[in-house]
Amino acid sequence: MKNQTFNLLKKEIKLGNTVQSMCWLICCFGMFFIPSYPSYIGPFYLTLCIMMTFALNQSSHDILYTVLLPVRKIDTVKARFLYCGLIEIFALVLAIIPFVLHRLLPFPENRAGIPLNIAFFGLQLIVFAVFNFIFLGNVYKNPLKPGLRFILAAIGYFATYALCEVPVWAYFSMSSKLKAGEIIELPALALFGSKLYNMDSALVTQFEVLVIGILIFAASWFITFRRAARQFEKYDL
Repeated sequence: MKNQTFNLLKKEIKLGNTVQSMCWLICCFGMFFIPSYPSYIGPFYLTLCIMMTFALNQSSHDILYTVLLPVRKIDTVKARFLYCGLIEIFALVLAIIPFVLHRLLPFPENRAGIPLNIAFFGLQLIVFAVFNFIFLGNVYKNPLKPGLRFILAAIGYFATYALCEVPVWAYFSMSSKLKAGEIIELPALALFGSKLYNMDSALVTQFEVLVIGILIFAASWFITFRRAARQFEKYDL
């Protein structure tokens, strides 16, 4: 069974949306170098890759041909999930390069939201988890019609992105007073935002957010996979 999943994963990589995925990965990588640009926007384009994988497979009848092979339906879902998960994880691994460069070189401050720091990786995993739960957790009700599910998942992506940025925006609203030298006590939300934004003074908090993000992403991945597998078993091709 493991060999079946691995062979199906190789099929996804070789025959799927690989070229487009590589192009969007490069764009995502480049967006991390744009001054004062929202850090979550680049990874969003990878969700388009995931949606396009289903859309292109629809036109090529990939799902129909795959289930005609001597493989289980659950292995088909597992291979597609692994492919989507690899795209998301690889994008964050690739982001380590600009993260290191931002630490070593004098890049301007990101005033559009959270910068590329340790907390960002954890929060981005949470944003991916919400997208996966909405899109991958529902698309197998009818994998030939991914458009509506993607719209709902995109809304969920940006809603979660906004919630993750609220503490940072609250900190920005108070930072002008801090720069003016006023002695003020930051509200709890703004104080948490300062810890998300300023890595050097809140390294412990940053790692805590990263660990929480990893746990949420991993747990949601398995929950979403089981949900999608049940849906696909019921789907009548």
